[in-house]
Amino acid sequence: MDKNLITLAIHTPPKAHILQETLREAGIHTVLETLGGGSNSIAVRIDEKDLTSALTLIERVQLFRYDNEQTRKIDDGRKRILVAVDFSDYSLKVCRAAFGIAQMVNAKVKILHVFRVPFPMTFPFADTIGDEEQQDTAPLDRARKQMLDFCNDIDKKISEKEFPSINYSYSLREGIDSEEIENFTKEYKPFLLVLGTKGKSNNKSDIIGNVTADIIEMTDVPILAVPEHSSIKTTSDIKHIAYLTNFQKDDLESFDMLVNILKPFPTVRITLLHINAINKKGDKWTETELLGMREYFTKKYPELNVNYEMIDSPDMIEAVDYYIEEEEVNIVAMNTKRRNLFGRIFLPSISRKVLKIRTDITLLILRG
Repeated sequence: MDKNLITLAIHTPPKAHILQETLREAGIHTVLETLGGGSNSIAVRIDEKDLTSALTLIERVQLFRYDNEQTRKIDDGRKRILVAVDFSDYSLKVCRAAFGIAQMVNAKVKILHVFRVPFPMTFPFADTIGDEEQQDTAPLDRARKQMLDFCNDIDKKISEKEFPSINYSYSLREGIDSEEIENFTKEYKPFLLVLGTKGKSNNKSDIIGNVTADIIEMTDVPILAVPEHSSIKTTSDIKHIAYLTNFQKDDLESFDMLVNILKPFPTVRITLLHINAINKKGDKWTETELLGMREYFTKKYPELNVNYEMIDSPDMIEAVDYYIEEEEVNIVAMNTKRRNLFGRIFLPSISRKVLKIRTDITLLILRG
């Protein structure tokens, strides 16, 4: 029987025992296995033939919803990272980035996939009505299989030391991608949301997935957008972060957020990058003002390698693109606010523009 056991979830001991008892009451046999490597996590394993029944039960009783009081009581209090995947070829790369950060900040990871149920174009004929229930469950069953295969790939990479061994679990949601990711973010309350910047359905002419762009502008939590062709394989590859700023109050508050994220990376070079738009009216920052700003940041954050750069240019995006190339920037960070529907449609954000022009750059969106 052991050879047919599969991992249903990896939880902290209290959650693992609650899940085991819930499954036992439904007649599903479980085996708990403590993970090695200094981890405090327990793998809940079941027979492969019981998988559909177990998943259906968990979804029906809404076990461990993060807006549930009991879940909050037994939670270990660690930071949470949410990763949204679509099972595209580079979804593993997105997870690798999330797992690396989770290891550095002692966080746990939730992998989320949103699937859609196709809307029927015609009503079923009488001789197909009997198959209606099977047709309705097909998208969910397919999503479950994809997620299990995906987690098996992750487990393999953990065993091969390509991924760090951390506490992770997954969730499936049905609906519209951007809406469900936003809703789950409100429920799960992660300190960081990790996304890819090119979706499975994108073609070469659609450089950035519209889903990712919408989520960046809709949610209230910091977002790490990892491109398909990112040069960052592990956290040790992060060498230079350019923080786009106008030195407004919101920018300074967001920089505190960036500092908290970067505490495990004291050697990372951070450049405060300001673009003086020479074709626009208004006050422009001088070298003296920027020098004073640099001194302010140096005194407040002595543990970080902070510098500044001011570029005069009529085209902000072009200037940012040039700086990224010349200075070998790995991540572009910026402060943005949640935008309403009108703004998303008629006023493209800086983040959307940067992602379109640079398909190889990782973007860190902070919320001031």
